[in-house]
Amino acid sequence: MQEKRYSVFISSTFEDLRNERQAVQDAVLSAGDFPVQMESFPAADEDQFEFIKALIDKCDYYILIVAGRYGKPAADGVSYTEKEYYYAKSQSIPILVLLHGDPDSIPVSKAETTDIGKKRLAAFIQEVSTGRLRNTWTTTGDLKHAVRDALDNAKLTRPSVGWVRGDTTASAELLSEMNEVRKENERLRSAIGSLEVELALPPIPAAEDPVRISLFGRVRSEADGMTYVGSYAMIECSWISIFPFFYNGLKWKSNDWDGEYFYSIDINASCCAIGDEISLAMSDFDATGMFILSNSDFSRLKNYYIEVGLMNEEGEGPFTESGNRAARRYSIAYSGKAEFIIIKGGIIVTESPSENIPF
Repeated sequence: MQEKRYSVFISSTFEDLRNERQAVQDAVLSAGDFPVQMESFPAADEDQFEFIKALIDKCDYYILIVAGRYGKPAADGVSYTEKEYYYAKSQSIPILVLLHGDPDSIPVSKAETTDIGKKRLAAFIQEVSTGRLRNTWTTTGDLKHAVRDALDNAKLTRPSVGWVRGDTTASAELLSEMNEVRKENERLRSAIGSLEVELALPPIPAAEDPVRISLFGRVRSEADGMTYVGSYAMIECSWISIFPFFYNGLKWKSNDWDGEYFYSIDINASCCAIGDEISLAMSDFDATGMFILSNSDFSRLKNYYIEVGLMNEEGEGPFTESGNRAARRYSIAYSGKAEFIIIKGGIIVTESPSENIPF
Protein backbone atom coordinates (compact mmCIF):
# COMPACT_ATOMS: atom_id res chain seq x y z
CA MET A 1 0.00 0.00 0.00
CA GLN A 2 1.38 3.45 -0.86
CA GLU A 3 2.17 5.59 2.19
CA LYS A 4 0.79 9.10 1.80
CA ARG A 5 2.25 12.35 3.03
CA TYR A 6 0.19 15.51 3.37
CA SER A 7 0.84 19.22 2.90
CA VAL A 8 -0.23 21.22 5.95
CA PHE A 9 -0.54 25.02 5.85
CA ILE A 10 0.28 26.72 9.18
CA SER A 11 -1.50 30.04 9.76
CA SER A 12 -1.25 32.47 12.70
CA THR A 13 -0.09 35.91 13.67
CA PHE A 14 3.69 36.03 13.34
CA GLU A 15 5.82 37.93 15.85
CA ASP A 16 3.98 36.76 18.99
CA LEU A 17 3.86 33.09 17.97
CA ARG A 18 7.36 32.39 16.60
CA ASN A 19 8.05 29.59 19.08
CA GLU A 20 4.57 28.15 18.69
CA ARG A 21 4.86 28.09 14.89
CA GLN A 22 8.18 26.24 15.22
CA ALA A 23 6.53 23.71 17.56
CA VAL A 24 3.71 23.11 15.08
CA GLN A 25 6.21 22.76 12.23
CA ASP A 26 8.12 20.14 14.26
CA ALA A 27 4.90 18.25 15.03
CA VAL A 28 3.90 18.18 11.36
CA LEU A 29 7.34 16.95 10.34
CA SER A 30 7.31 14.25 13.04
CA ALA A 31 4.01 13.02 11.60
CA GLY A 32 5.81 12.54 8.27
CA ASP A 33 4.00 15.43 6.56
CA PHE A 34 5.09 18.67 4.85
CA PRO A 35 4.61 22.00 6.72
CA VAL A 36 3.86 25.00 4.52
CA GLN A 37 4.25 28.45 6.06
CA MET A 38 5.35 31.95 5.20
CA GLU A 39 8.28 32.37 7.61
CA SER A 40 10.35 34.08 4.93
CA PHE A 41 7.66 36.70 4.28
CA PRO A 42 6.45 37.97 7.67
CA ALA A 43 5.38 41.33 6.24
CA ALA A 44 1.95 40.76 4.68
CA ASP A 45 0.49 42.69 1.76
CA GLU A 46 -2.11 42.10 -0.95
CA ASP A 47 0.40 40.91 -3.55
CA GLN A 48 1.81 38.38 -1.12
CA PHE A 49 -1.70 37.23 -0.19
CA GLU A 50 -2.30 36.16 -3.80
CA PHE A 51 0.79 33.96 -3.51
CA ILE A 52 -0.43 32.59 -0.17
CA LYS A 53 -3.77 31.62 -1.73
CA ALA A 54 -1.91 29.64 -4.39
CA LEU A 55 -0.05 27.77 -1.63
CA ILE A 56 -3.24 27.06 0.33
CA ASP A 57 -4.82 25.64 -2.85
CA LYS A 58 -2.11 22.95 -2.93
CA CYS A 59 -2.43 21.97 0.75
CA ASP A 60 -4.41 19.06 2.20
CA TYR A 61 -5.04 20.55 5.65
CA TYR A 62 -5.01 24.01 7.19
CA ILE A 63 -3.91 24.59 10.81
CA LEU A 64 -4.92 27.86 12.47
CA ILE A 65 -3.21 28.89 15.73
CA VAL A 66 -4.99 31.62 17.70
CA ALA A 67 -3.60 33.25 20.85
CA GLY A 68 -3.67 36.88 22.04
CA ARG A 69 -3.38 38.92 18.84
CA TYR A 70 -5.77 39.49 15.98
CA GLY A 71 -3.06 40.49 13.52
CA LYS A 72 -2.27 43.37 11.24
CA PRO A 73 -5.45 44.43 9.36
CA ALA A 74 -5.47 45.06 5.63
CA ALA A 75 -7.08 48.09 4.05
CA ASP A 76 -10.53 46.56 4.54
CA GLY A 77 -9.94 46.10 8.29
CA VAL A 78 -9.59 42.30 8.10
CA SER A 79 -6.32 40.75 9.23
CA TYR A 80 -4.34 38.61 6.83
CA THR A 81 -4.64 35.66 9.23
CA GLU A 82 -8.43 35.93 9.04
CA LYS A 83 -8.23 36.33 5.25
CA GLU A 84 -6.23 33.09 5.04
CA TYR A 85 -8.83 31.32 7.19
CA TYR A 86 -11.78 32.46 5.07
CA TYR A 87 -9.97 31.51 1.88
CA ALA A 88 -9.23 27.99 3.16
CA LYS A 89 -12.86 27.73 4.23
CA SER A 90 -14.06 28.84 0.80
CA GLN A 91 -11.92 26.11 -0.81
CA SER A 92 -13.37 23.42 1.53
CA ILE A 93 -9.91 22.59 2.91
CA PRO A 94 -10.21 20.84 6.32
CA ILE A 95 -9.44 23.43 9.00
CA LEU A 96 -7.89 22.42 12.34
CA VAL A 97 -8.24 25.19 14.93
CA LEU A 98 -5.91 25.39 17.93
CA LEU A 99 -7.04 28.01 20.48
CA HIS A 100 -5.05 29.26 23.45
CA GLY A 101 -6.77 27.78 26.50
CA ASP A 102 -5.83 30.48 29.05
CA PRO A 103 -5.96 33.95 27.44
CA ASP A 104 -5.44 35.69 30.81
CA SER A 105 -1.95 34.15 31.08
CA ILE A 106 -0.77 35.64 27.76
CA PRO A 107 1.83 38.38 28.33
CA VAL A 108 0.68 41.92 27.58
CA SER A 109 3.41 42.19 24.95
CA LYS A 110 1.74 39.37 23.02
CA ALA A 111 -1.89 40.49 23.45
CA GLU A 112 -4.16 43.07 21.85
CA THR A 113 -4.05 46.37 23.75
CA THR A 114 -6.76 48.34 21.96
CA ASP A 115 -10.51 47.89 22.34
CA ILE A 116 -11.03 47.48 18.59
CA GLY A 117 -8.25 44.86 18.44
CA LYS A 118 -9.80 42.94 21.33
CA LYS A 119 -13.26 43.06 19.72
CA ARG A 120 -11.95 41.83 16.36
CA LEU A 121 -10.04 39.00 18.08
CA ALA A 122 -13.10 37.95 20.10
CA ALA A 123 -15.28 37.93 16.97
CA PHE A 124 -12.66 35.89 15.08
CA ILE A 125 -12.41 33.35 17.90
CA GLN A 126 -16.20 33.02 17.91
CA GLU A 127 -16.20 32.39 14.16
CA VAL A 128 -13.46 29.72 14.15
CA SER A 129 -14.94 27.98 17.22
CA THR A 130 -18.27 27.27 15.55
CA GLY A 131 -18.93 24.00 13.74
CA ARG A 132 -15.42 22.64 13.22
CA LEU A 133 -12.62 20.63 14.83
CA ARG A 134 -10.78 22.60 17.50
CA ASN A 135 -8.58 22.05 20.52
CA THR A 136 -6.93 24.18 23.18
CA TRP A 137 -3.33 24.57 24.36
CA THR A 138 -1.33 26.64 26.82
CA THR A 139 2.29 25.53 26.28
CA THR A 140 4.28 24.55 23.20
CA GLY A 141 4.32 20.98 24.54
CA ASP A 142 0.50 20.99 24.70
CA LEU A 143 0.45 22.48 21.22
CA LYS A 144 2.58 19.69 19.71
CA HIS A 145 0.28 17.02 21.15
CA ALA A 146 -2.80 18.92 20.00
CA VAL A 147 -1.43 19.15 16.45
CA ARG A 148 -0.68 15.41 16.26
CA ASP A 149 -4.13 14.54 17.64
CA ALA A 150 -5.82 16.95 15.23
CA LEU A 151 -3.92 15.61 12.20
CA ASP A 152 -4.55 11.96 13.17
CA ASN A 153 -8.25 12.65 13.56
CA ALA A 154 -8.50 14.66 10.32
CA LYS A 155 -6.72 11.96 8.31
CA LEU A 156 -9.14 9.40 9.74
CA THR A 157 -12.38 11.34 9.36
CA ARG A 158 -11.58 13.68 6.44
CA PRO A 159 -8.95 11.94 4.28
CA SER A 160 -7.36 14.18 1.68
CA VAL A 161 -5.51 13.57 -1.60
CA GLY A 162 -1.99 13.65 -0.17
CA TRP A 163 1.28 12.82 -1.93
CA VAL A 164 3.16 9.63 -2.72
CA ARG A 165 6.68 9.07 -4.06
CA GLY A 166 6.87 9.51 -7.80
CA ASP A 167 8.50 6.09 -8.29
CA THR A 168 5.52 4.35 -6.64
CA THR A 169 2.79 5.90 -8.76
CA ALA A 170 1.37 4.69 -12.01
CA SER A 171 2.87 5.65 -15.33
CA ALA A 172 2.08 9.00 -16.93
CA GLU A 173 0.05 7.26 -19.62
CA LEU A 174 -2.09 5.42 -17.10
CA LEU A 175 -2.62 8.56 -15.05
CA SER A 176 -3.72 10.39 -18.18
CA GLU A 177 -6.21 7.63 -18.98
CA MET A 178 -7.53 7.70 -15.41
CA ASN A 179 -7.95 11.46 -15.60
CA GLU A 180 -9.96 11.13 -18.81
CA VAL A 181 -12.18 8.52 -17.16
CA ARG A 182 -12.68 10.87 -14.21
CA LYS A 183 -13.67 13.73 -16.50
CA GLU A 184 -16.09 11.49 -18.39
CA ASN A 185 -17.60 10.32 -15.11
CA GLU A 186 -18.08 13.93 -14.00
CA ARG A 187 -19.82 14.73 -17.29
CA LEU A 188 -22.17 11.77 -16.86
CA ARG A 189 -22.97 12.71 -13.28
CA SER A 190 -23.69 16.27 -14.33
CA ALA A 191 -26.03 15.02 -17.05
CA ILE A 192 -28.01 12.34 -15.20
CA GLY A 193 -27.29 12.96 -11.50
CA SER A 194 -25.67 10.63 -9.03
CA LEU A 195 -25.30 7.07 -10.23
CA GLU A 196 -26.02 4.08 -8.01
CA VAL A 197 -24.13 1.01 -9.12
CA GLU A 198 -24.49 -2.48 -7.69
CA LEU A 199 -21.00 -3.93 -7.37
CA ALA A 200 -20.30 -7.64 -7.07
CA LEU A 201 -18.10 -7.57 -3.98
CA PRO A 202 -15.87 -10.53 -3.17
CA PRO A 203 -17.08 -12.74 -0.31
CA ILE A 204 -15.67 -12.38 3.19
CA PRO A 205 -13.52 -15.36 4.23
CA ALA A 206 -15.00 -17.59 6.93
CA ALA A 207 -13.64 -17.18 10.46
CA GLU A 208 -11.72 -20.47 10.28
CA ASP A 209 -10.30 -19.95 6.78
CA PRO A 210 -6.47 -19.97 6.89
CA VAL A 211 -4.53 -16.81 6.15
CA ARG A 212 -0.82 -16.04 6.10
CA ILE A 213 0.79 -13.15 7.92
CA SER A 214 4.39 -12.00 8.17
CA LEU A 215 6.46 -11.07 11.22
CA PHE A 216 9.68 -9.18 10.62
CA GLY A 217 12.61 -9.23 13.02
CA ARG A 218 13.68 -6.21 15.03
CA VAL A 219 17.02 -5.25 16.54
CA ARG A 220 17.51 -4.68 20.28
CA SER A 221 20.77 -3.56 21.89
CA GLU A 222 21.27 -4.14 25.61
CA ALA A 223 23.51 -2.49 28.19
CA ASP A 224 25.57 -5.66 28.43
CA GLY A 225 27.04 -4.91 25.00
CA MET A 226 25.01 -7.56 23.18
CA THR A 227 22.73 -7.00 20.21
CA TYR A 228 19.71 -9.24 19.64
CA VAL A 229 18.19 -9.67 16.17
CA GLY A 230 14.80 -11.27 15.44
CA SER A 231 14.22 -13.47 12.41
CA TYR A 232 11.58 -13.39 9.66
CA ALA A 233 8.58 -15.69 10.01
CA MET A 234 5.58 -16.40 7.75
CA ILE A 235 2.73 -17.80 9.82
CA GLU A 236 -0.51 -19.51 8.85
CA CYS A 237 -3.53 -19.17 11.11
CA SER A 238 -7.25 -18.47 10.97
CA TRP A 239 -8.77 -14.98 11.01
CA ILE A 240 -10.45 -15.53 14.34
CA SER A 241 -7.48 -17.16 16.09
CA ILE A 242 -5.35 -14.05 15.62
CA PHE A 243 -8.08 -11.62 16.77
CA PRO A 244 -7.26 -11.82 20.52
CA PHE A 245 -3.63 -10.94 19.80
CA PHE A 246 -4.76 -8.04 17.59
CA TYR A 247 -7.18 -6.93 20.33
CA ASN A 248 -4.57 -7.00 23.09
CA GLY A 249 -1.86 -5.35 21.02
CA LEU A 250 -3.86 -2.53 19.37
CA LYS A 251 -2.61 0.90 20.50
CA TRP A 252 -5.35 3.53 20.21
CA LYS A 253 -6.79 6.57 21.90
CA SER A 254 -10.03 8.51 21.79
CA ASN A 255 -10.03 12.21 20.87
CA ASP A 256 -12.72 14.71 21.83
CA TRP A 257 -13.40 17.34 19.19
CA ASP A 258 -16.27 19.73 19.84
CA GLY A 259 -18.23 17.16 21.83
CA GLU A 260 -17.72 14.30 19.37
CA TYR A 261 -15.37 11.39 19.99
CA PHE A 262 -13.19 9.69 17.39
CA TYR A 263 -10.61 6.99 17.97
CA SER A 264 -7.23 6.99 16.28
CA ILE A 265 -4.68 4.18 16.02
CA ASP A 266 -0.89 4.35 16.35
CA ILE A 267 -0.17 1.87 13.55
CA ASN A 268 3.56 1.43 14.14
CA ALA A 269 3.17 0.90 17.91
CA SER A 270 0.28 -1.50 17.24
CA CYS A 271 2.29 -3.56 14.75
CA CYS A 272 5.11 -3.85 17.31
CA ALA A 273 2.76 -4.81 20.15
CA ILE A 274 0.84 -7.36 18.04
CA GLY A 275 4.16 -8.82 16.89
CA ASP A 276 5.12 -9.18 20.56
CA GLU A 277 1.80 -10.88 21.40
CA ILE A 278 2.14 -13.43 18.58
CA SER A 279 5.84 -14.21 19.08
CA LEU A 280 5.41 -14.66 22.83
CA ALA A 281 2.55 -17.09 22.25
CA MET A 282 4.65 -19.13 19.82
CA SER A 283 7.94 -19.28 21.71
CA ASP A 284 9.23 -20.58 25.03
CA PHE A 285 11.40 -17.50 25.65
CA ASP A 286 10.85 -13.77 26.10
CA ALA A 287 10.72 -12.35 22.57
CA THR A 288 9.47 -8.90 23.63
CA GLY A 289 10.58 -6.18 21.24
CA MET A 290 11.99 -8.59 18.69
CA PHE A 291 9.17 -8.96 16.11
CA ILE A 292 6.78 -6.63 14.27
CA LEU A 293 3.67 -7.34 12.20
CA SER A 294 3.84 -5.95 8.65
CA ASN A 295 1.75 -2.82 7.98
CA SER A 296 -0.05 -4.47 5.06
CA ASP A 297 -1.13 -7.44 7.20
CA PHE A 298 -2.25 -5.06 9.95
CA SER A 299 -4.46 -3.18 7.46
CA ARG A 300 -5.84 -6.44 6.03
CA LEU A 301 -6.74 -7.78 9.47
CA LYS A 302 -8.33 -4.51 10.56
CA ASN A 303 -10.50 -4.34 7.43
CA TYR A 304 -11.64 -7.92 7.96
CA TYR A 305 -12.61 -7.28 11.58
CA ILE A 306 -14.55 -4.18 10.50
CA GLU A 307 -16.40 -6.15 7.82
CA VAL A 308 -17.43 -8.95 10.21
CA GLY A 309 -18.56 -6.55 12.93
CA LEU A 310 -15.75 -6.94 15.49
CA MET A 311 -14.45 -3.39 14.96
CA ASN A 312 -15.95 0.03 14.34
CA GLU A 313 -14.87 1.94 11.25
CA GLU A 314 -15.08 5.15 13.32
CA GLY A 315 -16.45 6.31 16.65
CA GLU A 316 -15.32 6.59 20.25
CA GLY A 317 -13.55 3.22 20.37
CA PRO A 318 -12.25 0.67 17.84
CA PHE A 319 -14.05 -2.45 19.05
CA THR A 320 -17.75 -3.24 18.95
CA GLU A 321 -19.51 -5.04 21.80
CA SER A 322 -19.24 -8.23 19.74
CA GLY A 323 -15.49 -7.67 19.48
CA ASN A 324 -15.14 -7.06 23.22
CA ARG A 325 -17.20 -10.18 23.95
CA ALA A 326 -15.13 -12.30 21.56
CA ALA A 327 -11.92 -11.14 23.26
CA ARG A 328 -13.37 -11.94 26.71
CA ARG A 329 -14.46 -15.41 25.59
CA TYR A 330 -11.01 -16.12 24.15
CA SER A 331 -9.32 -15.09 27.41
CA ILE A 332 -11.52 -17.66 29.20
CA ALA A 333 -10.99 -20.47 26.68
CA TYR A 334 -7.30 -19.84 25.85
CA SER A 335 -5.28 -23.00 26.57
CA GLY A 336 -1.89 -21.31 26.50
CA LYS A 337 -0.90 -22.56 23.04
CA ALA A 338 -1.51 -20.55 19.87
CA GLU A 339 -2.93 -22.40 16.85
CA PHE A 340 -0.34 -21.01 14.46
CA ILE A 341 1.77 -22.85 11.87
CA ILE A 342 5.15 -21.55 10.71
CA ILE A 343 5.30 -21.75 6.92
CA LYS A 344 8.64 -20.04 6.42
CA GLY A 345 11.43 -18.86 8.72
CA GLY A 346 10.85 -19.09 12.44
CA ILE A 347 10.59 -17.29 15.79
CA ILE A 348 14.34 -17.10 16.34
CA VAL A 349 16.51 -14.52 18.09
CA THR A 350 20.26 -14.43 17.47
CA GLU A 351 22.76 -12.50 19.54
CA SER A 352 26.14 -10.99 18.85
CA PRO A 353 28.44 -8.33 20.32
CA SER A 354 27.22 -4.87 19.35
CA GLU A 355 30.34 -4.02 17.35
CA ASN A 356 29.87 -7.08 15.14
CA ILE A 357 26.38 -6.40 13.85
CA PRO A 358 26.30 -7.88 10.28
CA PHE A 359 24.91 -4.80 8.53
